[in-house]
Amino acid sequence: MSTDAPGGVRQLMRNCRKAALATTLAGQARPYVSLVTVAFDMDGSPILLLSQLADHSRNIEADPRVALLFDGTQGHANPQQGPRVTLEGRIEPDPSPPLRRRFLAAHPAAKLYADFADFALYRVKAERAHWVGGFGKAQWFDQGLILAPALAAAFAQAENEILQSINQQQSADLATLAVGQGQPPGLDWQLVAIDPDGCDLVAGKAWQRISFPISLCRPDEVATELAEMAVKK
Repeated sequence: MSTDAPGGVRQLMRNCRKAALATTLAGQARPYVSLVTVAFDMDGSPILLLSQLADHSRNIEADPRVALLFDGTQGHANPQQGPRVTLEGRIEPDPSPPLRRRFLAAHPAAKLYADFADFALYRVKAERAHWVGGFGKAQWFDQGLILAPALAAAFAQAENEILQSINQQQSADLATLAVGQGQPPGLDWQLVAIDPDGCDLVAGKAWQRISFPISLCRPDEVATELAEMAVKK
């Protein structure tokens, strides 16, 4: 987990593949919460793939203000003692190919319906976040939640080359890191996405997030960081 507070918030969110989406029921001014699958753009912005037939899609068409609850309490006997983040922002359609690729990398099963006419990709523009780390631990953040555009662009430009190189040369490191996170040995792990905060691994239907100790400043640091983390495991 990053020692940088907003970075820690980003890492908690990036570790989640689902979230609770809060919207306002269209025409009723009543709260509505639904379960959504989520991925993240290079800068940390949440990405959602939503059906236009769903209530939440009609809600955001009328009012784009949303909140997402990310639950990091798994493994805590008392969930109230575990970390969670509520992210507030505005949601907007974004059909760009990079967002589609990142969402499908995190949720390959969505390839079955991603091209249906009633489905669309959305990006959430973060405005502020409320982090709760347990009893008596809470803080609001409105800065640093999204990475600088230049940093995100540098990683996006280098991503494909890095994925190919690491999958060819560091498969043992990926397996070591996945097992260190509790995954069973013997799976063929592939690196499918990177960002300054960490990377996503997939083996069949299994998915594993690997968070860097601190956010990286350059894409050429990814391979070295993964190798060093694997040695420490």
